[in-house]
Amino acid sequence: MTFTLDEFNQCINDLYEHSKQIHDRWQLMKSSKGSYLIYSFVDQNYLKYDFHVVFSESYSVPVLYFNISHLNGSLLSLDDIWKLFLHKKNSNMYETITQQEHPILQRPFFVLHPCHTENLLRQVTDQSAKKRFLFWLSIYGQSIGLPLSIHYAIN
Repeated sequence: MTFTLDEFNQCINDLYEHSKQIHDRWQLMKSSKGSYLIYSFVDQNYLKYDFHVVFSESYSVPVLYFNISHLNGSLLSLDDIWKLFLHKKNSNMYETITQQEHPILQRPFFVLHPCHTENLLRQVTDQSAKKRFLFWLSIYGQSIGLPLSIHYAIN
């Protein structure tokens, strides 16, 4: 079960509008190369997390790109990222997290590879695009520390 570009754009617009209503941090970015969402925060260890939700034209699914940096701007290495999420026993980080160029910003980001996303979404094929999007975001996001308010599931 995949998404069309129109469905993806509707989902990120809906999430952004809902975010504004509940005073959450999502930002909607629009460019000539496409629209995407950004969520950023600094954790208790003074690490800055930047998450980007982007559409993959190759897989026709949303993809979660992210960078984690120290406050001085220096990025964590791939090894540091794997160590940070080592406690996630149910996922194989070496197959899932890679580093590649952000398709819109054209600079290196870590990415949760979308090759298994369609299989995950098959579990909710009978749901609306919005619910499938939130299902995907809650599963993939929580695996790398993206906080998602329960308020998104309520509405």
